Amino acid sequence: MVRHWQHNVTLYQLRIFLAVLRHRNYTHAAEELHLSQPAVSAQVHELEHLLGLALFEQVGKRLVPTQAALVLEEHARKVMAEIEAAADALESLHRIEAGRLSLVASTTIGNYLLPVTLALFHRRYPRVEIELTIENSQAVYEEVRTGRCELGLIESRVEALDESLLLTPYRRDELVLIVPPWHPWAHLESVPLAALREVTLLWREPGSGTRSVIEAAFQQAGIQPPVTMQLGSNEALKRAVAANMGVAIVSQAAVAAEVTAGWLSTVRIGDGALQRTLHLVQRRAGHLSPATQAFLALLLEPEAEQATNKAPDR
Repeated sequence: MVRHWQHNVTLYQLRIFLAVLRHRNYTHAAEELHLSQPAVSAQVHELEHLLGLALFEQVGKRLVPTQAALVLEEHARKVMAEIEAAADALESLHRIEAGRLSLVASTTIGNYLLPVTLALFHRRYPRVEIELTIENSQAVYEEVRTGRCELGLIESRVEALDESLLLTPYRRDELVLIVPPWHPWAHLESVPLAALREVTLLWREPGSGTRSVIEAAFQQAGIQPPVTMQLGSNEALKRAVAANMGVAIVSQAAVAAEVTAGWLSTVRIGDGALQRTLHLVQRRAGHLSPATQAFLALLLEPEAEQATNKAPDR
């Protein structure tokens, strides 16, 4: 038999077929399905025509299934069960009872700001799988642009932004100077930006969002401090400062635990001039999953920001 029928049989026909098989009667099947009896019998006859096989024989007032009907029943039930399972899975995604949250964040956000928010998210949606990738800001753009992650969070924006990406500001962050507790500046409320020319300033690597903000501030002030040492993470910067190798500029959120423990001190730069806006990155043409939409809503809640501001980094 030519198997062209498999492309023409519909779920509607299979549903009607199974109802007729249950009742062994067109009229009773029609009542269950809220259809007319002629509509039900017409669909069964069309299905028989597509298959090239009879599905029922009329014996008195009852329909008796043929061997073909019994074979089709087994597979039709599997098909309908799979459709039902797919509907349940999609509904779970819609209700955020399942799914996956895929994020990529720049270093400071990923290490110090997001963990508390993700903990809140996990308490609300415990069945959602969470994946967080941490990169520098330049790499975050690439992860989102190529679709490897749905949503990115960055500390600095690039000048030549890819047209396929959309940036949305979501919160402010202040950068502060960190020094050892015994440093002459440790008890000062603030130091001017120009004073940093007189000390050994430790830097993050090129491509870091923190570094981009610092470079822009120096350029605007007409200052060119020497880059004597650059380190690849905030943790490395903090340890180097604690070892009296120099001073560094980091997000206030990145040093909360060390300040509380008395290992480091923070000093404002000027009148808090090193402020930056943190941004969300997503594809303009992309559609965010229900889980990602729920995360965005949580991220913008006052409760999430307050919890982030209070939490130490370890």
